[in-house]
Amino acid sequence: MNAWKHRFTGPAGILQVLRVALPLMISTGTFSLVLFIDRTLLLWYDGSAMSASMAAGNLFWALICLPFGLASMTGAFVAQYVGAGQQEKIGRLLWQSVWFALGTAPFFLILAVLAPWMFRASNQPPDLIALESMYLRILLVGAVGSVLDTALSGFFSGTERTQTIMWCSIATAAMNVVLDVGLVFGIGPLPELGIVGAGIASAICFWFKAILFAALIWYQADESLYGFRCGRVFDFPLLKRLVFYGLPAGLQFVVESGGFTLIVLQIGSLGDIPLRATTMAINFNMIAFIPLIGLSVATSVLVGRHLTQSGPALAQQVVWSALSLALTYSLAWTAIYLLVPDTLLSLYRMGNIDSGSEASLALARGLLGFVAMYVLFDATQLILAGALRGAGDTWFVLLGTTACSATALSIGHYFEPSDTALRWWWWAITSWVWMLAVTMLLRFIQGRWRSIDMIGKRDVDLLP
Repeated sequence: MNAWKHRFTGPAGILQVLRVALPLMISTGTFSLVLFIDRTLLLWYDGSAMSASMAAGNLFWALICLPFGLASMTGAFVAQYVGAGQQEKIGRLLWQSVWFALGTAPFFLILAVLAPWMFRASNQPPDLIALESMYLRILLVGAVGSVLDTALSGFFSGTERTQTIMWCSIATAAMNVVLDVGLVFGIGPLPELGIVGAGIASAICFWFKAILFAALIWYQADESLYGFRCGRVFDFPLLKRLVFYGLPAGLQFVVESGGFTLIVLQIGSLGDIPLRATTMAINFNMIAFIPLIGLSVATSVLVGRHLTQSGPALAQQVVWSALSLALTYSLAWTAIYLLVPDTLLSLYRMGNIDSGSEASLALARGLLGFVAMYVLFDATQLILAGALRGAGDTWFVLLGTTACSATALSIGHYFEPSDTALRWWWWAITSWVWMLAVTMLLRFIQGRWRSIDMIGKRDVDLLP
């Protein structure tokens, strides 16, 4: 026990966390890079297409994040089974996640039918609704694949085989970029499809990654240890446990991403130029933010494993080491946003852009200042929320996120000024992130997460 404690304190602890986290950070970083390239290509193709992809892409995430969040708890369960020495239960658990993912197909079909109505209800500019609806519907074709990919990747993250996730993500990202360039602009035998091509490229890659993970598990994982083939049954009690802890994780993603999407849609109602400027600033925010999701997942996995294997003291050391990494990384991005914003935004001028995009660039420069104000707090809430989810404290994460989101949206909606609406909504985003960071920090310090029994190692009732 003392040897383990020593490994997770000071520089040694940071290196141990980084061993698991770095491949996941690279994996999620490739995703943010693909999104950035995707939207930049659409800006070069047509500025309105970029705006439509931002609004529709955010709505897609808001619609998918409930099943995505539930499936993402697979990794935390696998980690706790590993820590408790119950690897033989992993195969059956993974199949429950697979059945759940496949069962979401009718839900996404209904959402695809309702796509135009959702954009009209949010008062989007009429000239963008057709583009937004088309892009969203194509993304929804790949939605089941995305949830399935999340469920299957939980085996690799939970068993700390994060390099497999990294290489699969890099391969998928490379395919996505090639398809994006070919299908947006029409290269060689590929037709020029604009925003439709970007959507098709993403949908294909969602399914490609899921199939790749499934093949690796089926042909390479140790059947005698994990029991994948014999676990191909429907186990309602196990599915119930997965849903109990995964549902609040999914709902937390719904609340967080839904709140952000509502703010983006409010900004979209101000017109194409404010929405385009917001898209530009958020693109650079994503480059800093999304790799930290990988660090958050690693924190969740390590906390889950060491709670069942070594106890809460070591799990807490993991969290402080992960938080040190996250703050160091985010501090570097804060300096970049403040010192060289024009250098960042000059990347958008590399293609042919219209006068609207030039006006958006001027607005985006100021918006990067808001990103600099909240990026450290965003890192804090991500790591601590990941730690709480890994311990099974998912219901508090949901309630805390809901309270912070409702507060930010209420302030933004009821006190929105008419002359500075864009900046006002960005203040709402900033204060929202600040509140999330404080809420998660207080809960982590309070320590309720230390005594939660997620996998039934102790015989306790499933109560929130």
